Amino acid sequence: MITGNVSKRIFQEKPSVSEQQLVITIDGPDKFYKTITLYPDLNLKFKAPFKLDKAQGVTAGTYDVSVTYGVAQASVLISADAKQVVTSNGEISELSITADKDTYIPGQTVLVSASTTKVIPLEGLKLSVYDPKGSQIYTGKLYPTKDTFSANVFMTTVKPVYGTYQIVADYATQHSETIFELVQDVKDTEKIVLATDKKYYALGDSIAISGRSNKYVAALDLEILQTSISQQLGKHATSQETNKNVFKLADQVRLEKDSTFEYKVSSSSLSLGDYRVTVSKEFGKSVTYFKIVEDPTAYSETKDENFVSTEKATYDIGGKLVIIGHVIPKIRSTFEAIPVYVEIKNEDGKPITFIGQGKTAGKPSTNPQIKTYSLSAVPDISGNYQIDATITKSLFLPGNYVITAKYAGKQTSATFTVTDSLDIYNKKLVVSTDKTVYGLGQTVNLDGTITTGQSAVQIVLTKPDGKTMSGGSKVDNNKFSWTWQIPQKDFALADIRDQRGEKSTVFGTYKISIMTSSETKEVFFKVSEDPANDTLSIKPLEITTDKPVYNTGEKLTISGSAIKRQQTTSEGAALDRVKVQVKTSTNKLIFDSSLDFDNGGNFKTTYDLPVTIFKDGTYKVTATYQKIKAETTFEMKNNIPKHNDEKLTLSLNTDKEEYSPGDTVHISGSLNKVIFLDQLNLVILSEDKTKINCGTSYCGLGGKPINLAKYYDSGLYKYDYAISPSASLGNYVIKVEAQFGTFTKTFKIVEKKAIPLDMAEPQKISEKFNRITDSSISISLMEKTIQDQTVSPRTLQGSLVVKRGAESKINIQISTESGQCIIGQSSDCLVSKSTTTSNSDYSVVQIDDAGFKIQYSGPGAVLEKFTIMPESDLSVIQNSVWTVDIIKEENQYSKFYYEVTYNITQ
Repeated sequence: MITGNVSKRIFQEKPSVSEQQLVITIDGPDKFYKTITLYPDLNLKFKAPFKLDKAQGVTAGTYDVSVTYGVAQASVLISADAKQVVTSNGEISELSITADKDTYIPGQTVLVSASTTKVIPLEGLKLSVYDPKGSQIYTGKLYPTKDTFSANVFMTTVKPVYGTYQIVADYATQHSETIFELVQDVKDTEKIVLATDKKYYALGDSIAISGRSNKYVAALDLEILQTSISQQLGKHATSQETNKNVFKLADQVRLEKDSTFEYKVSSSSLSLGDYRVTVSKEFGKSVTYFKIVEDPTAYSETKDENFVSTEKATYDIGGKLVIIGHVIPKIRSTFEAIPVYVEIKNEDGKPITFIGQGKTAGKPSTNPQIKTYSLSAVPDISGNYQIDATITKSLFLPGNYVITAKYAGKQTSATFTVTDSLDIYNKKLVVSTDKTVYGLGQTVNLDGTITTGQSAVQIVLTKPDGKTMSGGSKVDNNKFSWTWQIPQKDFALADIRDQRGEKSTVFGTYKISIMTSSETKEVFFKVSEDPANDTLSIKPLEITTDKPVYNTGEKLTISGSAIKRQQTTSEGAALDRVKVQVKTSTNKLIFDSSLDFDNGGNFKTTYDLPVTIFKDGTYKVTATYQKIKAETTFEMKNNIPKHNDEKLTLSLNTDKEEYSPGDTVHISGSLNKVIFLDQLNLVILSEDKTKINCGTSYCGLGGKPINLAKYYDSGLYKYDYAISPSASLGNYVIKVEAQFGTFTKTFKIVEKKAIPLDMAEPQKISEKFNRITDSSISISLMEKTIQDQTVSPRTLQGSLVVKRGAESKINIQISTESGQCIIGQSSDCLVSKSTTTSNSDYSVVQIDDAGFKIQYSGPGAVLEKFTIMPESDLSVIQNSVWTVDIIKEENQYSKFYYEVTYNITQ
């Protein structure tokens, strides 16, 4: 029996507000996998049976039981040997019975299945189902088909009894039981709820569309429409070809008795691209989206589905410029198509202009007019468009250009380069790298030519974090070259002298500046985790938020980057900053900042999101730098109720129920409405009612009343009250007086418990990582912030689970960032066998000149375990990245689990 409890009941917001289900997953050997879903009971406890029965696929071995409730997760490993597993031929039972699900709601049907290893002629199976009150709701006699039985039990909607139901089956001398839960049908606030089983599909996958209606009808109208074809296809297809690829399906979906529906369609008849699913009826409509991509496991979706690009990165004067783009199609009320407007600017942000001629009475004007070069196109039904133009010498000079495409209030941008193969003057310095995207451990090769007669060039590498590395190269016969070795592992660029500093990541976009006496060339490349599928995209200005959706009270972090340009005035260098603004959807300005760049052209800022300013809706973030503009959006979800018809009340809470003299009481309060208060008087009094003159200065904790309204922060009133070390023991009351009532909360002051010296340890927080099947795992042991607290790594624990019989063939090897082997079977490893002896359970070794305790189970076990911690109780693991290698063959099965325990920095 799997049992446990949760600390509080939580609710989910999507697809509707309803109680969160608790999910139990059981992962075991021989691909055994079982999922159980249920709700915590009234006491916030839960229990679920797990029967060790071979008929259910259970074999001897180790099982990982993981419980998830909201964002909280807990797990435990259990082991079953051959004696514990019940076989169908054993004496305990020859009959197995199951329900098709663990949880049901009224109106659904329970499919009961039973199987036996011994069919008895002319004998029927007696099946009974009992509700939580013990009343029999179903009884019947079933006869087998081959060696299986089945029955359907309908869960009535008339006065349903919620709770645990018991299924009892008797077949001659054989007996079996199982249970299931009947839970309340929490109706969705949306009239129609719609979802797909996955977000990304491969060609040929089956697409399962499911949902529910809050109003029962015979059927709902279904439409599946392809809204765009794949970007890869769109780059080489004409408008007529893309229209042929557009898929459209109209059908109906029938509702089950519980108002649910399901519809399946095969993607074999569909092409790569985006799809929209609409389910509707007169009373409501719901829409969802899915994609068909080449590799769903490796696909990473960008936030903005609008894009613009060019067919090539570089064009020569006289060549054909091909602009390709995609937008999310929109239609005006007049059904008139909305065009895409494209503008091209040079790298200084100035638009391309030409001299036009006006017409007067059909004759050319004698007054030339300066006009801006612009293009436009009407997207097809899928949102794809293509614009062809000529790179003429009268409009384009050699250099970099920025394309800006505007459509329905949104804009996207891309860059391209124009060269002139006949212009010898502009080719004094020509440089390029062998690739644009690299992976870890690879070498960047830069080659160049120069015709100015210099003997050397200066080269500066600017890393993603803004740090630079200077060097140079000699020129030989007008040619030069330069190489840089990318680190083998991430974090290798960190400054090891600053153990508490933030570790720099290797991944990101790099800039190589090649400088001569007369000019400077810049070349960009990217270091990626997946270089085979990644591309380099250099935009003059980018901006993003750390999350797409925020709740009231959270922090908004805005970051971005720009290709910095030198700006000068008559007095010298001008201040180079980017302007960042946060606005409402109606362009009302909320925040306005002018931010500095770091050496790499990056910028970052953080804002509070108070409930008094930020309501539900969409907000815009814009960045402006030297006439270049970039924009992104984020959503606000206000989680504070706004029921104006309810009486105004204040909810008071403390972080604990009991405190000791000298402790701090963390007091918080929240209103059931969004409203600002001028006065909330808070006092803390003794609960001793025998004292007639009990007041603040007599039997309380002393001090004047505190105006709690002054301590408002993001939807909560917060105050920390420090208890005097000389405070009396007993019960106390937090009392808050307001114009709309008096509110109280009690707590106790008790004697401080003495903690033995050997038990006194710093506060700890841990992170767990489960069921890792990779052969090489990088473990980051870094000081970080968890739950708003700064923590340092103290202990690394891990375990390796393998199939029985493969224990001697699969083992762990743990190495430090410097390559030192800590645990492994090599001769240079510090520990290679079990550390358990008659005198101690651990060994003490030196890792990177520091003493560590290691406890290791040794190799050759089904469950291979280890624990590594500093020898000193006051020490932590210094910032580093360790590697765990699972020594095994490609087709061998293993699962690795590890936990990093952190000490809270005092």
